[in-house]
Amino acid sequence: MSLDFPEEVSQSRKLEKLLQVLILGQLIGLPTLNSILFKFGIRSNYHQINCVKLYNRLTDRKIRQIFEYVFEQQFISVLEDMSKKGSSCWSKKSVTAVIDDSVFRQWLEQSTDEYYGRYFSGQFRTTVYGYKVVTLGVEMAGVLYPVYFDFVRNDKTEKAVEVAKKLIKRWGALVEKLKNQGVELPIIHLSCDNGYREICLSQSCEDNHLSYISVPKKSHLIEFSGQKTKLSNWLSDHYLKLEQAHQETQKELPVQERTPFTYRFRAHYCSQNREVTFLAFRLNGSKKVSIIYSTDKPIFAKTLRRHWFDRSYIEQFFKLLKHVLRIQEARTTNKKDFEIKLWRFAFMAWHAQKIVMYVRRFCSDFDKKGFIAIQRILSSDDDFLHLLQNNLIAKP
Repeated sequence: MSLDFPEEVSQSRKLEKLLQVLILGQLIGLPTLNSILFKFGIRSNYHQINCVKLYNRLTDRKIRQIFEYVFEQQFISVLEDMSKKGSSCWSKKSVTAVIDDSVFRQWLEQSTDEYYGRYFSGQFRTTVYGYKVVTLGVEMAGVLYPVYFDFVRNDKTEKAVEVAKKLIKRWGALVEKLKNQGVELPIIHLSCDNGYREICLSQSCEDNHLSYISVPKKSHLIEFSGQKTKLSNWLSDHYLKLEQAHQETQKELPVQERTPFTYRFRAHYCSQNREVTFLAFRLNGSKKVSIIYSTDKPIFAKTLRRHWFDRSYIEQFFKLLKHVLRIQEARTTNKKDFEIKLWRFAFMAWHAQKIVMYVRRFCSDFDKKGFIAIQRILSSDDDFLHLLQNNLIAKP
């Protein structure tokens, strides 16, 4: 691969060329430039040196602009197409905004970076050194579009929820921008876990064209039927009795015709000082009763539950980055290089989801398989290996 391009070739074109090689490599399970070069017996560090020179010429701001522009344009094109159709297409495609954070383990020998620090990682079940990244994405038809990323400072002065508010404001600005261009979007539901249940976030959603869905704390007070009570007490005093009555009516039915019990109700959520819609249910026969809520008061139980569980797509997205694409094998020494890595792996993860959806549509045998199966097929395909090799030596 030649990265010493003529001066008249733009930096964006050089980056595009490099990304082509890296993405083709990831399609056969090679997550780093070094692993791609090793695959074809290239031992020289010439290519890595030129790659570093390219990254050094690109500022953090330029990298972010390039990738955010690509993500926004792809995302906007889908939204524009949907806005021309009937309102029912939004529910059919189950459009849901999701927000969550993830810790990416990195080891730097020395760092004064304000974002690099020790964070608890659910992946490793312990505290690790690395970066904590908050992501706002939108799930549409089984594909998560990663729209915005931002980092959490390690000095604990800025919580992840504060970073999430910034991303939500950017979403609001995007919606206003589309509105000025004649593209009207409906209010989209945003699903988040209990780490983002603060009232400031639900208020930010309300101000930025999003309908908030999250998990309440069971020790919180609600006002129901004119009486204040803890949610935990409401579950034991009301939900369990209603559930038992429902089960009594189901006894005479065949097992396959029995329906699980769910209960939707409105109540005043005292900690948020507003009326919200709650939904209580058991997940797959669990002994634990789950409860979620939305600031969208007229929302149907089925709609609330579906949008809430759509947040699983962002968890799958993080797993795709870490376990399938192996983002942590591509080592970095500073925040700028890590951010470049994060953007390009996110770009690949987005395409990986679309590739899997496309293959499943036309190949029924692939229904329960994922991106790893595609990597295995391509890694033994001579035509694809020749394509990657040709991109290594081709000049733009």
